[in-house]
Formats: sequence, C-alpha cells, structure tokens
Amino acid sequence: MLQTKIKEDFTEKNPEKILESIKKSIRKNKTSNMTIDISMLNPIEASKIATLASTYHFLKFDNSKINWIVCSKEVEKLTKPFNLGNCQFVYNI
Repeated sequence: MLQTKIKEDFTEKNPEKILESIKKSIRKNKTSNMTIDISMLNPIEASKIATLASTYHFLKFDNSKINWIVCSKEVEKLTKPFNLGNCQFVYNI
C-alpha cells in the first residue's frame, strides 16, 4: 500500500489555514495512507486539526490511516473521545 508523507513548513500559525492546506493535500493525493507532521502546533490546535482532517480523510478513503506526528501525548488524549479509527499518533518529543 502506498504512503504519502506531508511535511509542509507551516509558517502560517492560523489553524484554519493549516487545516485548509491539509484538506487540499488530501484531495490531491491518490494514495490513501498518509503521514502528516503537525508537531509545531500546541496540543489543542493539533487535536482540532487532527479531528477535522481525519474525518475529512475518512470521507474520501474509508479504509485507510493517517499517521499524525504531534508534539505530545495530550493530542491523543484529547481526541480519544471522538473514536477516530483512521488515525494514529506518533510523538515528536
């Protein structure tokens, strides 16, 4: 199975613009599995983006995964109640 790694230099700190950039990448990609680095964001913003983008990704690829590179384990704790089955968290500590 092919994997796409998205590691953009998010110089923009606006979470909505980062989310739109990730959604654009999801739309363009032909592969279902992805790795996205959002480790530069604080846990709350990273949780929001991971939740919304994972849901968007699921609508396009219902049987695939996103590996989120995040800054701390708090992101996984914050998103756990949403039961996102298509995402996995990798910690950039």
